[in-house]
Amino acid sequence: MFRNDVDVVDYAYLKNQEQRIATAMRVIAKISGFKSHGRLLDIGCSTGDFLLVAGKVYAVEGLELSDWAADAAEGRGLTIHRKQLAEFEPGAPYDLITLRGVIEHFEFPVQELANVSRLLKPGGLVCLWTGDSDSAFSKLLGERWWYILGQHIQYFTRRSIERLFLGQGYSLISSSYYPYVMSLNTIAKSLARYPSIERIFKGFITRLGIGYWNITIRLPGEMFLIFRKD
Repeated sequence: MFRNDVDVVDYAYLKNQEQRIATAMRVIAKISGFKSHGRLLDIGCSTGDFLLVAGKVYAVEGLELSDWAADAAEGRGLTIHRKQLAEFEPGAPYDLITLRGVIEHFEFPVQELANVSRLLKPGGLVCLWTGDSDSAFSKLLGERWWYILGQHIQYFTRRSIERLFLGQGYSLISSSYYPYVMSLNTIAKSLARYPSIERIFKGFITRLGIGYWNITIRLPGEMFLIFRKD
């Protein structure tokens, strides 16, 4: 399982808490249509924003290796396990496991999926968000695609990730785009690697004074997949 080399407070991450919670509400609304109750494990749960929302529907726990993030999540009353997937032995299997922006960090995804399967009940769900390297955005932007980051060591297509899961006894039951809630100011910052577009977009929202507006974006290439363990 991926682990950050530097365990420091990410102040920029903390500033976007409201948007992550709004995103989590949309994700849980989607997931709960397939499984309305049970035990949920969020792998790579960070400071626990998703778990706070999920906890209104499920009995939740998190897996997190960053000490500052785990400390923050525990400070919010959440149950957090500071374990590698291969080392983690829960008291009982889970009904749902979420992997949001995690699988692209796995050095050995086949082995890590086997570890996930060990933690999941038959009929349980794995809910997954990652980028699609076969998407129009990926092909258009090439090395400037926003998923091209140093800490991302795996890149998947819809076909390759489905093959990975089908090979370990899963069925795909839902395929959609991740419902990411972002403010217009946050979108402007995320465009920093595209300076010309950033300048135009930032100027537009600044003139209108609407940078604080939140919108939900569902971009082609942001895969949100739900698999069922057969």
